[in-house]
Amino acid sequence: MQTRNISGRDLSKAITSEDILGKEVFDIDGTLIGVVETVLIDPESLELIGISVDKGFLKKGLSIGKNYIDRITKEAIFLRIQVAYEIKGKSVFDKDGKLLGKVSSIDLHGHKNHLKSIHVKSHLFHYILNKEIVIPEKYIDTIGENVILNKKKEQIVN
Repeated sequence: MQTRNISGRDLSKAITSEDILGKEVFDIDGTLIGVVETVLIDPESLELIGISVDKGFLKKGLSIGKNYIDRITKEAIFLRIQVAYEIKGKSVFDKDGKLLGKVSSIDLHGHKNHLKSIHVKSHLFHYILNKEIVIPEKYIDTIGENVILNKKKEQIVN
């Protein structure tokens, strides 16, 4: 059935909710984040404000603002960022390559995708000291398969 266009705009290249829902979402590094579950629209301005992503069974969902979306294609949604929450569970190494533990949780600046600090849990810290260590973002050198710090273990733990 053909529809009529009364918007005054060329809608031939418009993306519909059907084009977005169920599509895979990838971060800037090509890591699969999840699948689009809902499209978020501002009720007053009627503008797209973001998407919510289903990360799979037993994983908490995630809302992503439109400013973090790089492009939407018929195949997938591509982000312009690396999602901060994705570093949970990654191993943390100091400047010399010594393993400190794994990222157990993160702290963000407000509702932004900007790290404030990471919490690292290690069998050594947890069982002997019965705590985890909090590492400020300024001590993080790189985040990839693992988290590499720019300080030595002794400088961070003390």
